[in-house]
Amino acid sequence: MRDLACALLLTVCGLISVAADARDVAPEAVHIDAAMERWMPNIVRDERIGGIGIVVIRKGRIIWSGHYGEQSPGVPMTEDTAFNTASIAKTVTAETLLALAAQRRVDLDEPIAAYVKSPDIGQDPRYRLLTTRILLSHRSGLRNWPDDYPDGKLAFDWTPGTRYRYSGAGIELAARYAEAKTGKTLRTLAGETLLHPWGIDRMAIAELPAWSLSNLALPVDSDGKYLDPATIYPGLREGTGIGAAYDLITTNDAYGRFLERLIAASRKPSPMRRVRETILAPLAGDERYGCEPAFSRHCPDRYGYAFGWQVQGYGRHTILQHTGNDEGETDLVYFSPDRRTGAAIFVNGANGWAAIVRALEIIGDEPELAAYYRGLVEKLLHRRLASLGDPGPFRK
Repeated sequence: MRDLACALLLTVCGLISVAADARDVAPEAVHIDAAMERWMPNIVRDERIGGIGIVVIRKGRIIWSGHYGEQSPGVPMTEDTAFNTASIAKTVTAETLLALAAQRRVDLDEPIAAYVKSPDIGQDPRYRLLTTRILLSHRSGLRNWPDDYPDGKLAFDWTPGTRYRYSGAGIELAARYAEAKTGKTLRTLAGETLLHPWGIDRMAIAELPAWSLSNLALPVDSDGKYLDPATIYPGLREGTGIGAAYDLITTNDAYGRFLERLIAASRKPSPMRRVRETILAPLAGDERYGCEPAFSRHCPDRYGYAFGWQVQGYGRHTILQHTGNDEGETDLVYFSPDRRTGAAIFVNGANGWAAIVRALEIIGDEPELAAYYRGLVEKLLHRRLASLGDPGPFRK
């Protein structure tokens, strides 16, 4: 069967060979490739996105990747295309902090106030309540960024640890704590705890390394026009940002290998896995992420933010996932410790959600997640998505 699959699709064969049990997954990769080739070029055109890059994991290993559309005007996407994956950066920040905690270099429950000064909220008594665990689960009581406040200064809307609100500023405070505690930048810490040990060389935090300069997927607005990244991502070229909450530059393959390592690390119970999967900020009833039966045929039994990841549970089945949204960029990554599946879907386009939902349905390994995001798109964007039928090859 493997020889037949390779004869039919030579481009898939090389990818399939990376899996130890390739004979079992090769037919699924062939199916995914054929379905993507059938649907994705038209989806890229109809949704007015630049392009989409996808990597798929089965049984804990990458089995397929594909790229459709353009990374910049007239330049096709390839496996070397580098995406600014926006808030996907939070997953790397979370895993870096977990690794540091496992090495006892940071304490997830230590107040950050002794290490991080804040001119905006440092004098508020509630500042002394902030810990890395509270910040990474979006329970800081802070809004997303200072510019969400009328005076441009951070302020608590409620006591930390009591309620959910998504806050990139909170993630950056957590990263600053780790930097102050260790005396090293987040970029250095991520490199020495994760990226270098795991052999991931095409992932960069808050900088544009040489390998990315000619391969960068330029952002595309809702009208399908390419945007100048220098005006959207200030400081990225100079490498002056922190990169904890946004500005993770990576290829699909590099992030796929990141997911492979997380799946491998989740094979057995561990304190890190328990932190990663324990929901601290439930999202049921949330205005944005709340699942409504009117839109989704199968809502999660439990879902919310854990430590840096949004976790969804369906009975004994668990999915960890995160989205990324920036001007001209839309992304979704996920993995399941029990099914050992995962994917990284990156779009250089503001209109990326319809394409992501259809990619999920074609991949077919997580129908619950696909239904959840189809429901969110229909609820939040007030748009009914045409069905692609049932192209997914995955069967439980």
